[in-house]
Amino acid sequence: MPKIISVGNMKGGVGKTTTSIHLAQHLGRKGKTLLLDADEKLQCAVYWRGGDYDGWTFEAMPYSEVRPEHTQDCDYVILDTKGNEQGDDLVTLAHNSALLIIPTKPDGVSATGLLRTLQPLIDAGVENYRVLIVANVGGRGEELRDALAEQGVPVMTSIVRHSTAVGDVSDRRQPLEAYASNRYAKLVSLDYGSVTREVLNHV
Repeated sequence: MPKIISVGNMKGGVGKTTTSIHLAQHLGRKGKTLLLDADEKLQCAVYWRGGDYDGWTFEAMPYSEVRPEHTQDCDYVILDTKGNEQGDDLVTLAHNSALLIIPTKPDGVSATGLLRTLQPLIDAGVENYRVLIVANVGGRGEELRDALAEQGVPVMTSIVRHSTAVGDVSDRRQPLEAYASNRYAKLVSLDYGSVTREVLNHV
């Protein structure tokens, strides 16, 4: 049975697809990995993965098209959720996953939305989730991580820095590691490598 890792948040625009793509890219070096895109309208992850870069390490397909035979030989399945999930959706995701990752940005709006996202999980006694801070600028990410940890919220030690390179590689339909000429792209890719190592420790 594959280990299912879901990436979701009640708030949109928090790096969910970027996280899913790069987690899958790093996990693809550890074992057979499939990314399932649950956004029926935009299919951003499927489109991104559909680029002609030769170094992709995983496959991607719409969640609506998945069949048991697609996942039976996989070591890891990444679920890029549709976004704007409701609280009950996240609880169900956590129950059906080895780990639920909740990306968030360290800005006021996202932090406020994070509290709404986490409450149903806390109320349901869910423990197999981790908050991941992405698009960090300055020390805001570290401050948010430490504040969450002090409140007993499961939060990843790894933090993903902010870089406009993310938008560039999305347009190019490549992973960050392919943008060799951009130093910041490489650094963000290394951040996601650190995230992946943490994920493997939890699953």
